[in-house]
Amino acid sequence: MNPQDIESPVALVVNRHHAVRRAICERILSSFANFRMREAASIDDALAVLESEHVDIVLLDGEASGIDALRGTRAILERSPGSSVVLLSTVTEPACVSAASRAGAMAFVSKRAIGTQLMQVLESLTGAAPQNDPGTR
Repeated sequence: MNPQDIESPVALVVNRHHAVRRAICERILSSFANFRMREAASIDDALAVLESEHVDIVLLDGEASGIDALRGTRAILERSPGSSVVLLSTVTEPACVSAASRAGAMAFVSKRAIGTQLMQVLESLTGAAPQNDPGTR
């Protein structure tokens, strides 16, 4: 996806933990009221969502179960080549970041900096400026 002003971006959060998915969705919606959020518990669930609707951004847990995150990134982009994949991970070694990029991820966000770093990535991918960002108060 090229940076552009997308009126209502659709973001899909892929994480096996419901509470984590909800927290990420709520954090994004507190900064970007125009986002439409979807959730999936697994790569397979994400692929099913992508089969039925357009998604602009896929936020993929780097520690995804089942298929590993790099294979998951490739599968998502194969199913939905117009989507941007953002990998969220606690592992931030340069080799891992490079591997994510080679797999097609548009960005790699450390879970330790998700509050600020993710908002910056979403802004750069959509052209939308954060509104009412609680992280800046």
